[in-house]
Amino acid sequence: MAACAIILPALFGCSMERHFISSPGTSQAIRVESGDRLFMDLEENRTTGYQWTATCNDPDVEVTIEHEAPDPEDGLVGKPGTADVTIRVHRGYDGPSAVVFAYKRPWEKDPIKTFTITLFKRTGDTAFWE
Repeated sequence: MAACAIILPALFGCSMERHFISSPGTSQAIRVESGDRLFMDLEENRTTGYQWTATCNDPDVEVTIEHEAPDPEDGLVGKPGTADVTIRVHRGYDGPSAVVFAYKRPWEKDPIKTFTITLFKRTGDTAFWE
């Protein structure tokens, strides 16, 4: 199976690299290329209604958020959970793109926190070790 992870990107020309965002919850710019996947965990408190949402202005970028909250039946109202975020850069990505995250209750208009991940295309003029 590990051989597939090495051979398939070489055959199809995409990197399929997995990157963990070092400062989740802060606005930043990240250099990416087709096939890259970015991961981060954001703290959220769904037991009180607050959760993270994301919007992106580029169809070549897919954002998924898996919300993991404590079970309300455990009597842990107010205990934080996590939002597991995956940003996938599709084949043919040209960029730049902006992924805007907002932390709010669904029935409220304005979020209490926001940040933006700006993605831009990696070009061939970088050193091979970067």
